[in-house]
Amino acid sequence: FDFLYSKKGMKYRILALIVLVVGFTSAQAQYGKKTKEPKTRILFIFDASNSMNGKWQSSNKNSVAQKLLSQALDSLRGVENLELALRVYGHQKYYRMGQDCDDTKLEVPFGGNNAEKIINKLKKITPKGTTPIAQTLEKAGEDFSFCADCRNIIIMITDGIEECGGDPCAVSMML
Repeated sequence: FDFLYSKKGMKYRILALIVLVVGFTSAQAQYGKKTKEPKTRILFIFDASNSMNGKWQSSNKNSVAQKLLSQALDSLRGVENLELALRVYGHQKYYRMGQDCDDTKLEVPFGGNNAEKIINKLKKITPKGTTPIAQTLEKAGEDFSFCADCRNIIIMITDGIEECGGDPCAVSMML
């Protein structure tokens, strides 16, 4: 996350796609039997804070990010042993009403073949709040139920920096 803090004073950051590998486990081959592919679970964390209303190229950051994520989700349709989920932050309370550092919510829980659900949810999201990255990452860790045979991945799409005093680097190391 060091790149989020470079260039002091710059309010907006270029959209970043951060992949945090939460944990890896793999199936073990027993007595020469074929190894079963582990289930992969991908949690997308989407920044819907007010800064996503800012311009980027010919559109706003939110539209660009939604389009890119929707294209990625389209490419994941029909992939076996894959479950997807969506957590969003900064979308429940307007920043003008006060900073809400708990503004993070699992909008689409893990499930197979739910790319369409995530795309439809993204279309309803309006950026309006603050950027609680550390708090969101902590909550994201709770979104994954125990699975001894799963590969868990978090992909965060954001343009900003932590605005609630948390330490995203420390939380990512904890995860």
